[in-house]
Amino acid sequence: MTGFQPRSEVSEYTIPEGCPGCGADLPVRVSEKGAMSVCTHCHWMGRPVLTVTHRGLSVEVKALQA
Repeated sequence: MTGFQPRSEVSEYTIPEGCPGCGADLPVRVSEKGAMSVCTHCHWMGRPVLTVTHRGLSVEVKALQA
């Protein structure tokens, strides 16, 4: 075993008016661990579920539970 670690890819997107808390633009960061969002306006946090459909990308957001 060589100990080679593949480089992790991180993508960042902004969903216009996507915050379910305040309606502001919602930044989304996607890595190999999944998607994560934090609204910079109202500080809402959630884990969007991204799904590719025949109509394009579907984004469903659920709030995190403490």
